[in-house]
Amino acid sequence: MNRTRYGNRDKRRKTNVVLNVMIAVVLILIAAVGYQLITGGEKKQTSSSKISDQQSQSEETSEETASEQTDKEDTESQNTSGDEASKEEAKPADDNKQSEEDKAAEADKETKSSEWEPVGTSQKGEHTTVYDKGSADWQEMTKAMSVATGIPEDNMTIWFIGNNGSPNDAKGTVSAKNSDEKYEVTLQFIENEGWKPLTVEPK
Repeated sequence: MNRTRYGNRDKRRKTNVVLNVMIAVVLILIAAVGYQLITGGEKKQTSSSKISDQQSQSEETSEETASEQTDKEDTESQNTSGDEASKEEAKPADDNKQSEEDKAAEADKETKSSEWEPVGTSQKGEHTTVYDKGSADWQEMTKAMSVATGIPEDNMTIWFIGNNGSPNDAKGTVSAKNSDEKYEVTLQFIENEGWKPLTVEPK
């Protein structure tokens, strides 16, 4: 009888030990699975956060790049517009400058008598103009027209020399050799001083 009781106790004890071991194993497994879940969730969340941060940074960089590109295009557009406006503003000024230069050139060609002196003469006494080529008048008028136009005598083509309305007034048409640009020069004979250029005009 005592042996039977002892045997039953021993069996219960063994059963309790087995149950306790199994419960301990189950608890360890639960703890391990829970740890895995927690740790894995945190890693996943961290990874997701990193991806999200990278996406945000990428979007911000794209926005900044787009903004910089837009600013650059605006600046270039403004600079281009400014350059075009400057060119448009400068153009009339250049035209005015050219016009003034043209006027000055015309004025030089149409210079009046006050700018020239008689070229001198070998003729004495009362003067009568002779328009024959080779005469003293012809040679002196050629010299006067050279002074007035700036064309050297040896490079001058004389198209015409003749009377200009009174005995001591003459005019001639000349050009430089190999040039189509002709000038009409008016002249006046000053007693004992020679022919004096009065005006020069393009013809």
